Order: sequence, then C-alpha cells, then structure tokens
Amino acid sequence: MENTENAILTSEEVESLLESFHESQGITAQTDIIEEVDSKVKYYDFKRPNTISREKKRMLYKVLETTAYQISREVSNFLRATTKVSLSSIDELSFEIFKNTCPELMFINTIRLKPLKGFGCIAMDMGLCLSIVEKAFGGAGKTQNEIRKLTDTETAIVGNVVKIILDKIGYTWKPYDEMEWNVFDTAMEPRYLNIASEAEVVLLVSFTFNLEHSFGEMKFCVPVSSIDQTLDHFFSNRPSNLKEIDKESALSLRKLVNNIKIVVSGVLDETNFTINDISNLKVGDVLRLDNKVTNNLKVFVEGKNKYYGQLGLYGSKKAIQIVGLSDDESD
Repeated sequence: MENTENAILTSEEVESLLESFHESQGITAQTDIIEEVDSKVKYYDFKRPNTISREKKRMLYKVLETTAYQISREVSNFLRATTKVSLSSIDELSFEIFKNTCPELMFINTIRLKPLKGFGCIAMDMGLCLSIVEKAFGGAGKTQNEIRKLTDTETAIVGNVVKIILDKIGYTWKPYDEMEWNVFDTAMEPRYLNIASEAEVVLLVSFTFNLEHSFGEMKFCVPVSSIDQTLDHFFSNRPSNLKEIDKESALSLRKLVNNIKIVVSGVLDETNFTINDISNLKVGDVLRLDNKVTNNLKVFVEGKNKYYGQLGLYGSKKAIQIVGLSDDESD
C-alpha cells in the first residue's frame, strides 16, 4: 500500500498552486486582448456585427422615434383607445440568430421592399395580436393567457394594423427614399420565414406597444444590404425634408381635428351671492352683475377664456361678435 501522506498537499503547496493557476489565466486573458498596431487582423463579431456607422444609427434612431409617434397616433384612432408605441432598440445580427430568438408562434408579415431589392418582415407577439383583436371588437384588450393562431377574421384585423405600420414607416422615410412597401405573405411560425440567408446581417428594430391593459413587442427586420443606400441618403437630404415632414404633420393633424365639435359659450359676467339669496330667488327677481352693459362678454372655448365679444343679433338669433383676444391669448 502506498504512503497516502505524501499524496496530501500542504497549505503552502495549495496556495502556490492557486497562485500559479491565476497567473496563467491572467496571461491567457491578456494575450486575447492584445492587438498589434500594424496588424491587418481586425476584431469581428459574427453574432452581432456592426456594419452601420454610429452617425447613421443616430439619424436612424431619430427617424424611427418619429415613426413610433406616428404609429401611436394612427393605431389609437383605429382601435379608438390610447395606444403608446415606443422605440426599444436597434440591433444588427445574423438572420439565423433572429429566427432562433423568435417564439414558436408570431404574426409574421413578409414585406416586399419595393423599389429596394429583397424582402423584410414585421413580426408581432401573438399575445399582442390577440389583445388588439379583443380591443377592436369592443373588449378591454387585456393580456391573453392562451396563445394560439389567429383566425381569418382576426388576421384581417391585425393586418390592418400592419398596413398602418407600413404606411407610417414609408411616411417618415419619404424624405430619404420613396417607399412602396407592401405585404407579400403572412405566416404564424418563424421557421417558415426566409427573407435572407442565415449568415446575412439584418437590421432589427424593436418597438413596444402599450395598450390600456396589455403590452407586447413588434419587430421590424430588414437585410442591411437592402437599405444601405437609403441610409446614405440620411445626410444628403436631411435639412429640407425634415421641415417638409413637420409641415405635412401639421396639415394632417389639422385635417384630423377640423371636424371635432367643441363647446363655445359667452358669459355676461360673474358675481358672488350668498346661499340665502339663491334659496330665496323666484320668478321676476333681478340679479345685479358687476359688469357694465357696455363692457364686452367673455367667450369661453372648452371652459377657457379665449376671446372677448359683444352681444347682438344675427338675423333672428342672438350672436356674439368677437372683438379681441383674452389677455392670456395675446401674451
């Protein structure tokens, strides 16, 4: 039998062994990050490559934030409920990784990137789609516990939301390129999606949808090679066309609110009375106001004093002629 006492390490030997191990690890780690100045070899992450410059990404972020705002407004009108859409992230990764990170069920729309070459896709969480359908049918639009495929009717409803998203992407990108993107195909399983080769780099833009009682994610995926030239236009067309977008947004907003009815009221004057005076009022009593007959009336719009006017007649009906702005408005 061997002598086991010689096989047992002393505490000094154990500490010496650990120190030598850490030193070897430190040398290895340091060797990995050392780069030669004149070396032609460059670091490249195949899982998350960076092919778009920081300047282009900053500009793209601003454009897509405007897109999120536009989508929020239009989807809110479509569902007749408050919907907030916000930009979550902009990433570059291989198409294979994008497919592998998708859940088993998603509402996926393959997009023809006309006049650009190739295809892209808009993918929405199935739970979000079911909440949108419930809200469209007059329900609360709560988070759905059971995730399933959409019926034909439900597909048509969510398809209308996708059309809104495409329309608003084209609207905000219009200064840089004329987009005629449209839905080419619809699927509910990511494994059938084939818009690029597995190794091809794609741009993945994630938006968060917040309904009143639920939320979910929508992803816009497009090959970088398809929109590379469009990204180059971000700088050449930047100043003038952004003003055009603001002008068009103001015009579309004006068209949207033009037919909304609001309450306009003319007030003779305001004064204070005791509860006893009010309780003893009867037909024929006269309430004396502080204002003079020659003074102008206050004209209120939705409870806010906006104008001053004079009481008169227009045909056979009473009318108020606007003679000026209130002090708050003139400031």
